Amino acid sequence: MIVSRRPLDPRHCNVTIDANALDRDGTDRDRSIDRLLGLHRTRVLNIVVPKGVRVEALHRNTPDYVRNEIASKIFTIETELTQPELEQLRRIEAMLRGNAELGKHAADARHLFEAGKYGGGYFVTNDCRMLKKRGELAAVLPPSLNIVTLGELLAIYDDYESGRRI
Repeated sequence: MIVSRRPLDPRHCNVTIDANALDRDGTDRDRSIDRLLGLHRTRVLNIVVPKGVRVEALHRNTPDYVRNEIASKIFTIETELTQPELEQLRRIEAMLRGNAELGKHAADARHLFEAGKYGGGYFVTNDCRMLKKRGELAAVLPPSLNIVTLGELLAIYDDYESGRRI
C-alpha cells in the first residue's frame, strides 16, 4: 500500500468511491464490498459519490446492484470551477493521461478532482492507472486525499477501530 502521508480516520471523513469499487467477482472481495456497504448503512463510514461516477454508474449497461448502490448514495453536483481549480484538474488529467490520447482519462481525473474538492479523505478504486500513479498524483491532490483499494481502506479502518492508528 502506498500512502504518502498519515491517512485520516475514515470514520471522520468522506469516503468517495469509484463505481468499480463495487464490482463483485465471487471472491472474498464480495465480502469486503458487503462490509463497506454495511459500515455505510450503520453510519460508521460516510460514502460520497463523485457526480461523474454517478452518471457512469446509472448507465443501463452497469450491473443493477452497482447502479442501485451508487444511486442511493449522496453525490456531488457540478459547480463552476475557479481558475485554480481548473488548473488543478488539468494537472490531474495530464498525470493520468501520460502518453495516451488527449481526453482518454479525463473522466477519471474529474472523479479524483471531485473527491478532493468535496473533502474526501479517500478515493476507493480498482483502477490500475490511478493506483499506479497515486504517489505522483499526491503532489496535485489535497493532502488529505488517499487513493486506495477497498482492501486498503478496510485495513486502515481496522487500524483506527483497534486503536493502532491513534
